[in-house]
Amino acid sequence: MKYKLILLVFSTAFLYTALPGDTLYTVDNQVFEGEFVAYRYETVYFNVYEFGKVTDTKRFPLFRVHKIVFNPRQEGVESSYELETKYKNLRRGKRVIRVTLNGDQDWKDTGINLRDDQDILFSITGSITIEKDQKVLHYGELDVKWNKNKQLPTQPTGAVIARIGEDGSPFYVGDNKAPIKIKKTGRLYIGINDHKFEDNEGEFTVTIYYKKQ
Repeated sequence: MKYKLILLVFSTAFLYTALPGDTLYTVDNQVFEGEFVAYRYETVYFNVYEFGKVTDTKRFPLFRVHKIVFNPRQEGVESSYELETKYKNLRRGKRVIRVTLNGDQDWKDTGINLRDDQDILFSITGSITIEKDQKVLHYGELDVKWNKNKQLPTQPTGAVIARIGEDGSPFYVGDNKAPIKIKKTGRLYIGINDHKFEDNEGEFTVTIYYKKQ
């Protein structure tokens, strides 16, 4: 009886570790099995399994993720491709302004005047280098470093940010392509979330979609 109990416990443990976890598929056809951990700053954090155990925690920028299949599958989860299709539909019929944002600029006037309760959408391409020749895309560094001298101390360095008016509070843009509801009337400014700009190089092309009111 004792040996049967031990065998039962061992078998149960083996079945538990052998159960499939979540599966992450990248846009370049890589497949990772493991456990979805978190989604922050347009980055997916994912624990990778090997033989049923966590061997590494990887970070995937959203644009690299094709889809995540959850176990059990969670309803309502959309791939980045599906989201992009949705955002294209939301942009349709809106005015379009493209602005070049240099990496060594703290703020740039877009020339767009917005009103309270107005929706805007962003689409950003390009890259810049920040300290120690570290290259980042528009969502900024992946290893977020807190710095009180940045416009947004808790947000990634090098990320694209925005504000309404010269005295407005900055807000994170990054890779956020969803509509952003404006809560203040004024001029739209875009900038880089950094505390020193003289050593930055490169540029972003920021496309802004809005409905003229």
